Amino acid sequence: MTKAFARSSVLLLMLTLGFLWGAEAQAQKKVRFAYPSSADMGDIPSLLAWEQLKKQGIEVIPTFFPKTDLAVHAVVAGEADIGSAAGIAVIKAVESGMNLRIIGEQVRNEWQLVTPVSLKEPKQLDGKRVGYHGPITVTEALVKWMANHYKITPTWMIIPGSDVRAEALMRGQLDATPAEIGDVLNILQAKPGQFHILISYAKVFPQLIGSMYFARADYVQKNAATVESVLEAILNAHRSAEERPGLVKENALRLLPETKPALIDATAATYKELRIWDVNGGAGKERGEASIKFFEEAGLLKKGAVSFQQAFDTGPLDKVLDKIGRK
Repeated sequence: MTKAFARSSVLLLMLTLGFLWGAEAQAQKKVRFAYPSSADMGDIPSLLAWEQLKKQGIEVIPTFFPKTDLAVHAVVAGEADIGSAAGIAVIKAVESGMNLRIIGEQVRNEWQLVTPVSLKEPKQLDGKRVGYHGPITVTEALVKWMANHYKITPTWMIIPGSDVRAEALMRGQLDATPAEIGDVLNILQAKPGQFHILISYAKVFPQLIGSMYFARADYVQKNAATVESVLEAILNAHRSAEERPGLVKENALRLLPETKPALIDATAATYKELRIWDVNGGAGKERGEASIKFFEEAGLLKKGAVSFQQAFDTGPLDKVLDKIGRK
């Protein structure tokens, strides 16, 4: 065997092993994902995206935490790679010095304030029991804005879970609560004529960001290709839901077996009306800055403490949109 042939053989072997190792690494690529609550209708596009990513060799491993702050802490601590949480929770973490960045939007602000029909205007909630999810959440920002705007002082009650608060409202344990669309429809159908939507925050604040995808800044930098693949799969799922609303109904019972079948059509229709799933990722500068300003006015952020550039990293999303186009 000549030296040249030997060198060629070794080089070929190294290239082959490198290819196999690369393929194995790709096949074994895992992304740990933190959800801030149990799965609901708003999670359907992401759950569908994870199924598509698995076919591409990226396995997303979801963990459903009972509270928002636990999901945020999991990402901060490196126990999860990417997560979803209320935008204010991530921005607040950035304010406290955490190295997090928002990279896209999971769902727009969908919250609606539900009360008994006897309450006709927000000023009547002065002294009444108003429930919200917890500190540093969108629900807190919304009800605190309401209190400031209408100059009222409700009795605040922290009750995690939109569905739990909906049950408390129907049992007379609350006088008002912001609820997700599915829970609003459940209340209105379960107790016809007894409750109504007093404030549709989704319509009052269309610019307000909702639940956002986020990651540590260093993870985004070191795993740019993976982050872009995740965002591309999510946007494709958002666009599929926009173009074919039946997709939500087709997968709701499979992915969320505890969902009431009677609510699926109505929830999907309302999601489409409010364009809950942004087809362009929803993390642009205009909405981001408007949301930061809103959180400052609601008293949840110190004025000027966090800028858009500090809280958002739209680089991966911009690359995905350059690839698949904006709508």
